[in-house]
Amino acid sequence: MKQVVASAYFPSLAYVRALLQQPDIAIDLHEHFVKQSIRTRAEILSSNGVIQLNLPILHNSSGKQTMQALKIDYSKNWQAEHWRAIESAYANAPYFEHYAHDIRAIFNQKYSYVYELNHSILLWINQALGLELKIEWSPNYTGKASMDKKQWLGRSFNPTYAYQQVFSYKTEFIGNLSVLDGLFNEGPLLRNYFLPR
Repeated sequence: MKQVVASAYFPSLAYVRALLQQPDIAIDLHEHFVKQSIRTRAEILSSNGVIQLNLPILHNSSGKQTMQALKIDYSKNWQAEHWRAIESAYANAPYFEHYAHDIRAIFNQKYSYVYELNHSILLWINQALGLELKIEWSPNYTGKASMDKKQWLGRSFNPTYAYQQVFSYKTEFIGNLSVLDGLFNEGPLLRNYFLPR
């Protein structure tokens, strides 16, 4: 049975752990867009604490939009803003140079729809961590994508260990950030973060 998940922008470590545990997934593109969720929001750790990267979207007059119809707003140069934030936060991380080119390549593309960008990110995560995901789009609305604000965002995810973060000299470990935090700090060893000890 396929795991149904919401489309996600540089998803949290809890989200990636769920994919690793059940790699046969369907992304629900027919669900309505949920504000302030993983669909357009990622959390990274800067020198000033946790910051959010918010993907700007074009709103339509009817209000509700399905994920399949949700377009990215390019009226501001959000790609440059997000890249600057990522670079500022992780330039000194051990694996930054290893993944920086891939992230920049994603930002250099101009995707029309949010799900297209998120799909590209998911394919990159799949390759970077060797997850061997089998990804499909749901043919219709499933209602099975979990309540991501509680499950995917926030600090409720308890990892098996705390890896070394860039700013660990000034702050305690902060868990369940974007997969970017884990990859820049741990590289391919991040897979061990999800395994029982």
